[in-house]
Amino acid sequence: MIRKGWTAYAAALTGLMVAGEVQKFAQGTPVDFRALANWFITGVLLASLWGYALRRRIGAQYYWRAACWVVAGATLLAAGQAALAGDVARYFLVVSLALVLPAFYASYRYAYRSPDIWPPQEVTP
Repeated sequence: MIRKGWTAYAAALTGLMVAGEVQKFAQGTPVDFRALANWFITGVLLASLWGYALRRRIGAQYYWRAACWVVAGATLLAAGQAALAGDVARYFLVVSLALVLPAFYASYRYAYRSPDIWPPQEVTP
């Protein structure tokens, strides 16, 4: 049951993210460095979420451990900028974070707390 819930959440979040980007394109928003960086960070977060939801290995565990903190740090930087931008931006920030916090939890669990996905580390003598 839990796995189905995570998969449904991953599908819904992916759909919302893609729909948001399509809407930006339709409005004629230019693609700049910040947009590209946001797509990359979002892609990493969604990939870890899907890996956790489907209980599948994607790449190496050490990558996901670093990626978890890079995504969290980039999100904190963006959140700080949004918090200073005004009331509407702060409201959007709170709503957005409420929607993606489970993805951050899944990213952490995927990187650090999924022994069924990642084999135990071998200890070399």
